[in-house]
Amino acid sequence: GVDQIPVNYLPRVGILSTGNELLPPTNTNQCQHGKIPDANRPLLLSQLTTYGNCKPHDLGIISDDDSIEMLADKLKNVLWNDGVDVIISTGGISMGEKDNMEQVFVEGMGGKIHFGRMNMKPGKPTT
Repeated sequence: GVDQIPVNYLPRVGILSTGNELLPPTNTNQCQHGKIPDANRPLLLSQLTTYGNCKPHDLGIISDDDSIEMLADKLKNVLWNDGVDVIISTGGISMGEKDNMEQVFVEGMGGKIHFGRMNMKPGKPTT
C-alpha cells in the first residue's frame, strides 16, 4: 500500500473593495448622495465560490483615507498572518486623488506591476 500521498491545498483568495463611497450590500436601501453599493466584492466572492478551485475570503471594504503605509500593513497582515495566498482588490486604481492602490502594492509592499492602463473600451482602468 501507500503510506503517504502528496496533497495541495486550495489557494485562499482574499477579495477587498476600496473606497469611501461604497456601501456594504446590506445597506443599499439606505443609499445616500455620493454613495454606491459595493457590487464587485460580493460578485467576485460568489463567482470564486462557484468555481470551487479556491477558498474565497471576504476582506471587506477599506477606506481611501488611510495612508499608503497603513493600507500596506493591513494587506501584509492578511497575507502573512491570516493565511491568504492571493489578494484581488477592486477600486482605488484609477487616476483620482484617492486612487492609491498601485502605490500600496508597489511602494508599500514591494510588488511589481506587470501591466497597467490597458486600452480597453468599454471598461475602466485595469492594473
